Amino acid sequence: MRPTAGFASPSITPALQVTDLTGPVTAPEIFDINVGVRCGASALVLGAIHAGKSVLLRHIVGLERAQRGRIVVGGLEFDAADPADDALRSVRSRLGVVFEGSALVRRISVIENVLLPLLEHSMLSPSEARESASALLREVGLTVSDDTMPLDLGRGEQRRVALARAIALRPDVLLLDEPTTGLDAHTAHELDQTLTALQARHGFGLMIFSREVRYAFSMEAEIHVMDGGRIVAQGTREALLSNDQPTVRRLMHRRSA
Repeated sequence: MRPTAGFASPSITPALQVTDLTGPVTAPEIFDINVGVRCGASALVLGAIHAGKSVLLRHIVGLERAQRGRIVVGGLEFDAADPADDALRSVRSRLGVVFEGSALVRRISVIENVLLPLLEHSMLSPSEARESASALLREVGLTVSDDTMPLDLGRGEQRRVALARAIALRPDVLLLDEPTTGLDAHTAHELDQTLTALQARHGFGLMIFSREVRYAFSMEAEIHVMDGGRIVAQGTREALLSNDQPTVRRLMHRRSA
């Protein structure tokens, strides 16, 4: 099921399901991963640096070849052990991704960055795609001229451009890698509010990969704690606060981390 505007509450439809995922194929860094999120719901993958969060994200978007496992996005599955799988292109059109640092293409303008997925995956004409890109930028709280370049913007504004690009195709699931790293508290809070509003409007599943424990206390989500490339605990905030595993206890009781 594709989310539609006005979708307000979580459904039973899986936006993303990862099952028994181990990889990369040459030297595994993540092992037997099982995570998922429903349309309209949120999930957190929390852990320290080098816990395996970014490696997991790269597998989900098909940038790493797995030893084994299943990845299903919006009802479509691609072969996690074969990044050349023809199904991967269709799966990627159902994924929105904001990488750490935004990963904007610096040599092209802001609006051209947002145009990229629309020109590659949509049936819009160039003029329609440009109009849609401008509307997306306004939706995330930015108004820029056609010649504004990524380096003309601050970090928080660059994240908003990346967010506009990520939701351009109305994805089933939105993945964010350390979305507020490097931002001051006020800018991070404003970006959180924008993200909440977008999810309420479009109904995508949301999965955040972060070492920032504050997410566990600022949003309702299924939480997955990673350590050493494995999911060592999962559940609600309340359940994890009472978990006695040392890794989980250190993480959940350091709200300022």
